[in-house]
Amino acid sequence: MKQSTRYGLAGLGGLALLTLVQWARQEHLQHGAVLTYLIGVGPNFAAAIAITFVLLGAWAEQRPGADGRGERLRFRVSAAISGGGLLGWEAVQMLSRNLVFDWQDVLATLAGIAVCFVLFAVIAPRSKA
Repeated sequence: MKQSTRYGLAGLGGLALLTLVQWARQEHLQHGAVLTYLIGVGPNFAAAIAITFVLLGAWAEQRPGADGRGERLRFRVSAAISGGGLLGWEAVQMLSRNLVFDWQDVLATLAGIAVCFVLFAVIAPRSKA
């Protein structure tokens, strides 16, 4: 399987999780404190994963054949764009009167980026030593 396909599938998994969380919100499935919390921060967590791997998948498709070092750099840039964009959006919310800033969303974004590092370690090409 091509690397771009693996990254794309990870991105689709993040999008599927995001869709599931949004559906749970619309259906008012917040029963209990833990589920309410997870549904509240879930979009940031899932979006961090989805954005990172969709970007990485597109990049890998456009320029295939990168070595392990190049692939890690692409991943870090993709994760930085994802995390930076989501954290930037939280900063905008902090300055707005109509939007709600939440530190828990910031933590969920950081947790999503951390999960991206684990996923990347699992699906990235292994360098031949």
